[in-house]
Amino acid sequence: MTPKDLCDSAPKGWNFILELPKRQDFEAITEKAWNVTLPEGLDFEGQHFSLPDGLSVNAEARWVEDSLLSVGISLSSRVVGECARCLSQAELAISDDLMYLYFSRGLDFEDTELGSDDGFMPVEVDFLGRTLSIAEQVWESLIVLLPARMLCRPDCAGLCPNCGEDLNKGVCSCAPIGDPRLSVLRELLE
Repeated sequence: MTPKDLCDSAPKGWNFILELPKRQDFEAITEKAWNVTLPEGLDFEGQHFSLPDGLSVNAEARWVEDSLLSVGISLSSRVVGECARCLSQAELAISDDLMYLYFSRGLDFEDTELGSDDGFMPVEVDFLGRTLSIAEQVWESLIVLLPARMLCRPDCAGLCPNCGEDLNKGVCSCAPIGDPRLSVLRELLE
């Protein structure tokens, strides 16, 4: 499953509905905050993550032009998972602010004054009315913030490949094996 597939599959029942400011009122901003629980956690890239404190989401919307809506999404959470090297519990705080630019289908985005190089991620929607569901973008933002590899600490020594001892607790009793590709050189030195 790719990140895009996961982004397209936000959990059922996620209700991130944002009321929009009045169109053409470029000064008005609407804001909303949510705290969401994911009791079963989530699986991504072969890893299982739990969010014991839930996911804190804040969003604010404002019109940039008549048919362009800027939505800022802030996420923060504590993520717990398994260390990729030693398999012990690892913990990480994630948070970020992401900007999305919503525009109606059919609008030529290249003709607008803003582009994705301005820090916005463009999102094409069928219709911009009085409310907007941002569930897919919240899910996408969460997936983007998850670590590719969870580590208990940056210098984690991992497990011994022979006996499975946690090398963070000390050296194991296994004899050093060395790199098998260098065995011919070791034989020459003996």
